Amino acid sequence: MLVLTTERLRLRWFEPADAPHVLEQLLEPSWIANIRDPGVHDLDAARRWMEEKLFAGYWSAGLGLWAVERASDGVLLGMCGLLQRDYLPAPDIGYAFLPRFWGQGYAREAAAGCLLYAQEVLGQSRLYATTAPENQASQKVLLGLGYRYQEDLALDGYAGVTKLFVWGGGGPERSEETRIKDRLMRFYRAFNNRAGRLPNVSALPFWLMPRAMINRSETAGLQWVDLRDFMRQRYELLGPGGRLQDYEEIVSTKRLEMHGRIAHVWLRYQQQGRLDGRHFSAQGVKSLQLIKLAEGWKIAALASEALV
Repeated sequence: MLVLTTERLRLRWFEPADAPHVLEQLLEPSWIANIRDPGVHDLDAARRWMEEKLFAGYWSAGLGLWAVERASDGVLLGMCGLLQRDYLPAPDIGYAFLPRFWGQGYAREAAAGCLLYAQEVLGQSRLYATTAPENQASQKVLLGLGYRYQEDLALDGYAGVTKLFVWGGGGPERSEETRIKDRLMRFYRAFNNRAGRLPNVSALPFWLMPRAMINRSETAGLQWVDLRDFMRQRYELLGPGGRLQDYEEIVSTKRLEMHGRIAHVWLRYQQQGRLDGRHFSAQGVKSLQLIKLAEGWKIAALASEALV
Protein backbone atom coordinates (compact mmCIF):
# COMPACT_ATOMS: atom_id res chain seq x y z
CA MET A 1 0.00 0.00 0.00
CA LEU A 2 1.47 3.32 -1.10
CA VAL A 3 1.84 5.85 1.74
CA LEU A 4 3.48 8.91 0.19
CA THR A 5 5.66 10.06 -2.68
CA THR A 6 8.47 12.59 -3.00
CA GLU A 7 10.34 13.92 -6.02
CA ARG A 8 12.44 10.77 -6.42
CA LEU A 9 10.94 8.25 -4.01
CA ARG A 10 7.90 6.16 -3.17
CA LEU A 11 7.25 5.08 0.40
CA ARG A 12 4.98 2.05 0.78
CA TRP A 13 4.16 -0.72 3.20
CA PHE A 14 6.65 -3.55 3.19
CA GLU A 15 5.36 -6.84 1.78
CA PRO A 16 6.40 -10.44 2.57
CA ALA A 17 8.24 -10.56 -0.78
CA ASP A 18 10.61 -7.85 0.54
CA ALA A 19 12.11 -10.27 3.10
CA PRO A 20 15.47 -10.63 1.24
CA HIS A 21 15.98 -6.87 1.33
CA VAL A 22 15.02 -6.68 5.01
CA LEU A 23 17.41 -9.52 5.86
CA GLU A 24 20.24 -7.75 4.03
CA GLN A 25 19.52 -4.55 5.90
CA LEU A 26 19.30 -6.18 9.33
CA LEU A 27 22.66 -7.90 8.76
CA GLU A 28 24.40 -4.65 7.81
CA PRO A 29 27.10 -3.63 10.33
CA SER A 30 25.71 -0.07 10.17
CA TRP A 31 22.30 -1.30 11.36
CA ILE A 32 23.83 -3.32 14.18
CA ALA A 33 26.07 -0.44 15.26
CA ASN A 34 23.52 2.38 15.07
CA ILE A 35 20.31 0.56 16.02
CA ARG A 36 20.77 -2.91 17.51
CA ASP A 37 21.48 -6.52 16.58
CA PRO A 38 18.03 -8.09 16.11
CA GLY A 39 19.45 -11.60 15.98
CA VAL A 40 18.01 -12.19 12.49
CA HIS A 41 20.16 -14.47 10.33
CA ASP A 42 17.87 -16.11 7.75
CA LEU A 43 14.76 -15.41 5.68
CA ASP A 44 12.37 -17.14 8.07
CA ALA A 45 13.63 -14.98 10.94
CA ALA A 46 13.39 -11.89 8.72
CA ARG A 47 9.75 -12.69 7.94
CA ARG A 48 8.97 -13.09 11.65
CA TRP A 49 10.72 -9.78 12.36
CA MET A 50 8.64 -8.10 9.66
CA GLU A 51 5.40 -9.46 11.12
CA GLU A 52 6.26 -8.15 14.58
CA LYS A 53 8.13 -4.94 13.83
CA LEU A 54 6.50 -3.77 10.58
CA PHE A 55 3.11 -5.29 9.73
CA ALA A 56 1.68 -5.15 13.26
CA GLY A 57 2.20 -1.39 13.44
CA TYR A 58 0.70 -0.78 10.00
CA TRP A 59 -2.61 -2.36 10.95
CA SER A 60 -2.81 -1.24 14.59
CA ALA A 61 -1.73 2.40 14.32
CA GLY A 62 -1.13 3.29 10.66
CA LEU A 63 2.52 3.88 11.58
CA GLY A 64 5.76 2.05 11.01
CA LEU A 65 8.89 1.86 8.92
CA TRP A 66 7.95 1.94 5.25
CA ALA A 67 9.83 0.59 2.26
CA VAL A 68 11.61 3.35 0.33
CA GLU A 69 11.93 2.65 -3.36
CA ARG A 70 13.31 4.78 -6.16
CA ALA A 71 10.46 6.02 -8.33
CA SER A 72 12.45 5.83 -11.56
CA ASP A 73 13.14 2.09 -11.44
CA GLY A 74 11.50 0.62 -8.31
CA VAL A 75 14.81 -0.30 -6.67
CA LEU A 76 14.40 -0.78 -2.91
CA LEU A 77 16.83 1.53 -1.10
CA GLY A 78 15.98 1.19 2.58
CA MET A 79 13.27 2.10 5.05
CA CYS A 80 11.88 5.27 6.60
CA GLY A 81 8.76 6.05 8.55
CA LEU A 82 6.97 7.14 11.71
CA LEU A 83 6.82 5.09 14.89
CA GLN A 84 5.18 5.53 18.28
CA ARG A 85 7.60 4.53 21.02
CA ASP A 86 6.34 3.69 24.49
CA TYR A 87 8.81 6.15 26.01
CA LEU A 88 7.92 9.14 23.79
CA PRO A 89 4.74 11.29 23.91
CA ALA A 90 4.56 11.72 20.11
CA PRO A 91 5.73 9.75 17.04
CA ASP A 92 9.36 9.76 15.95
CA ILE A 93 10.98 9.49 12.55
CA GLY A 94 13.24 6.53 11.90
CA TYR A 95 15.23 5.60 8.80
CA ALA A 96 17.96 3.29 7.56
CA PHE A 97 19.39 2.79 4.06
CA LEU A 98 21.77 0.28 2.56
CA PRO A 99 25.30 1.74 2.44
CA ARG A 100 25.51 1.59 -1.35
CA PHE A 101 22.76 4.24 -1.48
CA TRP A 102 24.31 6.61 1.04
CA GLY A 103 25.47 10.08 0.04
CA GLN A 104 22.70 10.68 -2.52
CA GLY A 105 20.25 12.60 -0.32
CA TYR A 106 17.73 9.76 -0.09
CA ALA A 107 17.56 9.72 3.72
CA ARG A 108 16.92 13.45 3.90
CA GLU A 109 14.30 13.35 1.14
CA ALA A 110 12.45 10.40 2.69
CA ALA A 111 12.58 11.88 6.19
CA ALA A 112 11.36 15.25 4.89
CA GLY A 113 8.43 13.47 3.23
CA CYS A 114 7.56 11.74 6.51
CA LEU A 115 7.80 15.04 8.38
CA LEU A 116 5.36 16.68 5.96
CA TYR A 117 3.06 13.64 6.13
CA ALA A 118 3.03 13.78 9.94
CA GLN A 119 2.00 17.43 9.85
CA GLU A 120 -0.48 17.53 6.99
CA VAL A 121 -2.06 14.07 7.16
CA LEU A 122 -1.80 13.13 10.84
CA GLY A 123 -1.93 16.64 12.31
CA GLN A 124 1.17 16.26 14.47
CA SER A 125 2.76 19.47 15.82
CA ARG A 126 5.66 17.71 17.55
CA LEU A 127 7.90 14.84 16.43
CA TYR A 128 10.93 13.09 17.87
CA ALA A 129 13.93 11.19 16.55
CA THR A 130 16.77 9.25 18.17
CA THR A 131 20.28 8.38 17.04
CA ALA A 132 23.35 6.65 18.36
CA PRO A 133 25.82 9.25 19.78
CA GLU A 134 28.41 8.55 17.07
CA ASN A 135 25.94 8.61 14.15
CA GLN A 136 26.79 12.13 13.00
CA ALA A 137 25.44 11.61 9.47
CA SER A 138 21.96 10.89 10.84
CA GLN A 139 22.18 13.82 13.23
CA LYS A 140 23.08 16.10 10.32
CA VAL A 141 19.96 14.98 8.47
CA LEU A 142 17.78 15.75 11.50
CA LEU A 143 19.30 19.16 12.14
CA GLY A 144 18.84 20.02 8.46
CA LEU A 145 15.11 19.24 8.80
CA GLY A 146 14.71 21.64 11.72
CA TYR A 147 15.13 19.20 14.59
CA ARG A 148 17.00 20.29 17.69
CA TYR A 149 18.92 18.21 20.20
CA GLN A 150 17.05 17.74 23.48
CA GLU A 151 18.85 15.26 25.74
CA ASP A 152 20.65 11.94 26.11
CA LEU A 153 18.51 8.96 27.10
CA ALA A 154 19.39 5.63 28.70
CA LEU A 155 16.98 3.08 27.17
CA ASP A 156 16.33 -0.49 28.20
CA GLY A 157 17.96 -2.93 25.84
CA TYR A 158 20.48 -0.40 24.49
CA ALA A 159 24.07 -0.08 25.62
CA GLY A 160 25.21 3.45 26.44
CA VAL A 161 23.02 6.45 25.71
CA THR A 162 20.76 7.50 22.85
CA LYS A 163 20.54 11.09 21.62
CA LEU A 164 17.00 12.47 21.51
CA PHE A 165 16.00 15.17 19.01
CA VAL A 166 12.69 17.05 18.84
CA TRP A 167 10.93 18.97 16.10
CA GLY A 168 8.18 21.55 16.62
CA GLY A 169 6.31 22.31 19.81
CA GLY A 170 3.23 21.28 21.68
CA GLY A 171 0.94 23.77 19.90
CA PRO A 172 -1.82 25.79 21.56
CA GLU A 173 -4.07 24.15 24.12
CA ARG A 174 -7.23 22.85 22.43
CA SER A 175 -10.61 21.79 23.76
CA GLU A 176 -11.70 18.16 23.44
CA GLU A 177 -14.36 19.23 20.94
CA THR A 178 -11.70 20.87 18.77
CA ARG A 179 -9.54 17.75 18.98
CA ILE A 180 -12.45 15.57 17.83
CA LYS A 181 -13.30 17.88 14.94
CA ASP A 182 -9.66 17.94 13.80
CA ARG A 183 -9.45 14.14 13.86
CA LEU A 184 -12.66 13.81 11.88
CA MET A 185 -11.60 16.39 9.31
CA ARG A 186 -8.39 14.45 8.64
CA PHE A 187 -10.33 11.17 8.54
CA TYR A 188 -12.73 12.54 5.89
CA ARG A 189 -9.80 13.89 3.87
CA ALA A 190 -8.12 10.46 3.80
CA PHE A 191 -10.37 9.38 0.91
CA ASN A 192 -9.86 12.49 -1.24
CA ASN A 193 -7.98 11.81 -4.49
CA ARG A 194 -8.93 14.92 -6.47
CA ALA A 195 -6.41 16.24 -9.00
CA GLY A 196 -4.25 13.14 -8.66
CA ARG A 197 -3.88 13.40 -4.88
CA LEU A 198 -2.82 10.14 -3.21
CA PRO A 199 -5.59 9.06 -0.79
CA ASN A 200 -4.33 8.44 2.74
CA VAL A 201 -5.97 5.04 3.16
CA SER A 202 -2.86 3.63 4.86
CA ALA A 203 -3.39 6.13 7.72
CA LEU A 204 -6.89 4.89 8.61
CA PRO A 205 -5.67 2.84 11.63
CA PHE A 206 -4.34 6.11 13.06
CA TRP A 207 -7.96 7.27 13.46
CA LEU A 208 -9.88 3.99 13.83
CA MET A 209 -9.54 1.34 16.49
CA PRO A 210 -8.25 -2.02 15.19
CA ARG A 211 -11.62 -3.69 15.86
CA ALA A 212 -13.78 -0.76 14.81
CA MET A 213 -17.30 -1.72 13.69
CA ILE A 214 -17.83 -0.52 10.10
CA ASN A 215 -21.32 -0.91 8.69
CA ARG A 216 -22.98 0.30 5.50
CA SER A 217 -26.71 0.12 4.85
CA GLU A 218 -27.46 -0.91 1.25
CA THR A 219 -30.48 -2.12 -0.70
CA ALA A 220 -29.30 -5.70 -0.22
CA GLY A 221 -29.15 -5.20 3.55
CA LEU A 222 -26.54 -4.26 6.13
CA GLN A 223 -22.95 -4.81 5.03
CA TRP A 224 -20.30 -5.20 7.75
CA VAL A 225 -16.56 -5.19 7.11
CA ASP A 226 -13.56 -5.17 9.41
CA LEU A 227 -10.92 -2.47 9.19
CA ARG A 228 -8.49 -4.49 7.06
CA ASP A 229 -11.08 -5.31 4.42
CA PHE A 230 -12.40 -1.75 4.51
CA MET A 231 -8.90 -0.42 3.84
CA ARG A 232 -8.23 -2.89 1.05
CA GLN A 233 -11.53 -2.06 -0.64
CA ARG A 234 -10.98 1.68 -0.40
CA TYR A 235 -7.40 1.47 -1.67
CA GLU A 236 -8.41 -0.65 -4.66
CA LEU A 237 -11.22 1.80 -5.44
CA LEU A 238 -9.44 5.12 -4.80
CA GLY A 239 -5.72 4.36 -5.12
CA PRO A 240 -3.61 4.75 -8.26
CA GLY A 241 -5.46 3.15 -11.17
CA GLY A 242 -8.63 2.62 -9.11
CA ARG A 243 -12.16 2.88 -10.54
CA LEU A 244 -13.09 6.03 -8.59
CA GLN A 245 -10.91 9.06 -9.33
CA ASP A 246 -11.08 12.81 -8.76
CA TYR A 247 -13.16 11.91 -5.70
CA GLU A 248 -14.09 14.23 -2.86
CA GLU A 249 -16.45 13.91 0.08
CA ILE A 250 -17.85 17.09 1.64
CA VAL A 251 -19.62 17.24 5.00
CA SER A 252 -22.71 19.45 4.73
CA THR A 253 -24.12 19.23 8.27
CA LYS A 254 -22.73 17.80 11.49
CA ARG A 255 -23.88 17.29 15.08
CA LEU A 256 -21.58 16.32 17.95
CA GLU A 257 -22.50 15.05 21.40
CA MET A 258 -19.91 14.35 24.11
CA HIS A 259 -20.35 12.35 27.30
CA GLY A 260 -17.09 11.98 29.20
CA ARG A 261 -14.70 9.86 27.15
CA ILE A 262 -17.35 8.94 24.57
CA ALA A 263 -18.46 11.13 21.68
CA HIS A 264 -21.06 10.60 18.99
CA VAL A 265 -21.20 12.41 15.64
CA TRP A 266 -24.01 12.49 13.11
CA LEU A 267 -23.41 14.05 9.71
CA ARG A 268 -24.68 14.42 6.18
CA TYR A 269 -22.24 14.22 3.31
CA GLN A 270 -22.03 14.75 -0.43
CA GLN A 271 -19.71 12.83 -2.75
CA GLN A 272 -18.53 13.49 -6.26
CA GLY A 273 -15.94 12.10 -8.64
CA ARG A 274 -15.48 9.96 -11.75
CA LEU A 275 -16.50 6.31 -11.50
CA ASP A 276 -15.20 4.22 -14.41
CA GLY A 277 -14.57 7.48 -16.29
CA ARG A 278 -18.08 8.87 -15.81
CA HIS A 279 -19.25 11.62 -13.47
CA PHE A 280 -20.44 10.29 -10.11
CA SER A 281 -22.32 12.04 -7.30
CA ALA A 282 -24.18 10.85 -4.22
CA GLN A 283 -25.23 11.93 -0.77
CA GLY A 284 -25.82 10.16 2.50
CA VAL A 285 -25.64 10.10 6.28
CA LYS A 286 -23.03 8.76 8.69
CA SER A 287 -22.87 8.04 12.39
CA LEU A 288 -19.53 7.78 14.19
CA GLN A 289 -18.79 6.82 17.78
CA LEU A 290 -15.43 7.87 19.23
CA ILE A 291 -13.64 6.86 22.42
CA LYS A 292 -10.84 8.83 24.08
CA LEU A 293 -7.70 6.74 24.54
CA ALA A 294 -4.23 7.66 25.75
CA GLU A 295 -3.16 8.44 22.15
CA GLY A 296 -6.24 10.60 21.52
CA TRP A 297 -9.77 10.17 20.18
CA LYS A 298 -10.31 7.10 18.01
CA ILE A 299 -13.30 5.94 16.00
CA ALA A 300 -14.84 2.80 17.51
CA ALA A 301 -17.85 2.48 15.20
CA LEU A 302 -18.86 3.86 11.82
CA ALA A 303 -22.24 3.42 10.12
CA SER A 304 -23.27 4.98 6.81
CA GLU A 305 -26.25 4.97 4.48
CA ALA A 306 -26.57 6.41 0.99
CA LEU A 307 -29.64 8.58 0.37
CA VAL A 308 -31.61 8.39 -2.85
